[in-house]
Parts: sequence; structure tokens; C-alpha cells
Amino acid sequence: MGLNPPLGVGCALLLLAASAPAHSQSSGDASIPAESTTIVPPQKYQWLDEVRELVYDTVWESAMHVDRWFGSEEPDVAYEQASGSLVPGLLWDRYDGMHTLLRFLGDVPLPQLSDSFHAFIGRLNPEEFVSESQAPSGVFPNPYAPYPQDETLLGIQYDQPLHPGAQWDTGAGLPVTLSRFDPYFKGGYLYVIGDPSEGVLIWRQDAFYQSSQGGFGATNRVDLQRLITPGLLLSWTASTTYAQRSYGWNSYSTFDAYFSYAERRALVAEVEVDGATEAPVPLQDYGVKVAYRRSILRDWLILEVRVGVDWPRDFVWQRREASPGIGVGFEMEFGSDVFLARPITF
Repeated sequence: MGLNPPLGVGCALLLLAASAPAHSQSSGDASIPAESTTIVPPQKYQWLDEVRELVYDTVWESAMHVDRWFGSEEPDVAYEQASGSLVPGLLWDRYDGMHTLLRFLGDVPLPQLSDSFHAFIGRLNPEEFVSESQAPSGVFPNPYAPYPQDETLLGIQYDQPLHPGAQWDTGAGLPVTLSRFDPYFKGGYLYVIGDPSEGVLIWRQDAFYQSSQGGFGATNRVDLQRLITPGLLLSWTASTTYAQRSYGWNSYSTFDAYFSYAERRALVAEVEVDGATEAPVPLQDYGVKVAYRRSILRDWLILEVRVGVDWPRDFVWQRREASPGIGVGFEMEFGSDVFLARPITF
């Protein structure tokens, strides 16, 4: 989908898939077309298929009707390329307590304009997508991030390859709410160099504007990744963001290990540090998380269980203490049954 949390992560995980051996085509690699490996015969739990089909049809048919208002004569199949995911989850940690979360993302083509345009609607964390000032979470926001707040966003994006390894993209949108008018605008440049087996450098530069994200700002991000074995990818990320109304430079760094296994399973471990140079407490959080993912009942239905421990601190009067946490989530993919190793509960 065009709305992957920062594109560098998508590229990294695709590298893992591209280098996987043939026997792992239905394994936990990050982005691998699934074979016919349905775990439970389709006649059982038929309501799961009906729910998925309803969501998928609603997304692509709505996009088709809107696009045809502007004169599109493209056939239905052009809009059936829509894809996305629906994710409910339950998280608990000692610092913030219980969280019940629901996220949705639908990404659709706009052939009336061109193949480079696509639209999306989803319930997302704008600090991950608009300003990219928080570490990408796949689907869920980081529960320890300061003031995390999901919003339903409606937007349009344009992607333009420039030359091998480089891409330029731009987009605009706004929250779907009657309480305020808060549009966002952003543009970015992505450059990738290297080879998965020897190491890959991914650099992304974004400029953005949204009042709720601090006004005008820019994010600079670097990823270093290496495929150690066909089933193990190591990735290090460093990112910093500055906006008109931010606490100086907001930064985070993560180190991730992605393990893929047969039968559409994956294990992901992450160490993260984040903070802001002019915040009351510059070092806001650091911790470790581990998640296990696997397909259940259907190839496109994924269960994720995670555990972790963080040491958050937002205010100078607080005492930094260990905050253990657990979580469980389900990801229902539609328009695709590609198994992704990236976690949804980080």
C-alpha cells in the first residue's frame, strides 16, 4: 500500500522477502505472496470470509463511485486493486494502564488521475504518518509516546520514481471531524543504496505542515539494514524532527531483529530510545519489546502477542520506573494476503 509507515521500513522488509529462499514462500518473511496454505478449510467460520469481503467491497466500490463523479470510465477491476487492514487490539502496561485500540486503513487507486495517485482513509496516529516524529508502529501507536492520539484521516498521495533507488512523493489530507479544520501537507524524498546481503542504506527527508503537528517542520531519517540469513533481518533506525512549535529536536532510535519462520510465522524484537532536546525530560523513554506473529484460521488473519518493558518519564517530578506491558492484536488484511513480519502492537 502507498501508506506504509515511513517508506524506509517498507523497503527494508521487502528486502527480507526478496532474498528469501523458495521454501519460505509461505513463511513469516516480511512481504511474500502467500501460497494456497489456508490453515482451516474455508467452509468453517464462514462469517470471517463474509466480514472480510464486506470491508473490501465497501472500500473499492466507494472509491469507484467517487472517481466516476469526475468522469472515470475505468472498469471495476481497476478499483479492485484496493487493499488495507483492520486491526483491533488490547494493550496493558503499568505506566498507562489498559488500552483498547482499533485501527483501519484502506488504500485505493485513482486511475482517473494517473497510476501515481492513490487515496486513503484510515484511523492512524498523525505523529507517525504526517510528521513521522514517532517510530512507525505498523498499525498501533507506541503506547508510551507522549500524548498519543489517533485520528481518522482522509487523504491523497502522489508517488513518482525518479531514478533507480530514489522516489519523490507528496500528499495532502485532513482529519474527518467537525470539531476543527486541520489539513496537512507533506512531501518527501527517499533514496536507497546497497545490497541486502552486504547492507542497505535508506535515507528519507520529509517536509510537512499541520497545525496540530507543530506547524511547518522537517523530519530526517536514516535506516541501516542487513540480511544476515534468509530468515533474519537486522535494522537500525535514527530519526529526528524539528517543527515550529516543538520541544526542540524530537528524536528516536530503534534496533530491530526480524526472524521469519515457515507456516507464516515471525518473531520481532526491538530496542527503542526516544526524547526531545528541549522537553522537561529530554530522555522520555527507552525499552525493549518482543512480538510473535502468525496466521490463524486464514492466511489473511494474523494473531500477534507481545511483551515488553519500558522506562518512561514525561515530567521532572516523576520517578523513572520499569513499566512492563503485554498486548494482543488481530490483523485482518483485505485485498491481499501477503504476510508481513512488521509488528502491529509496537
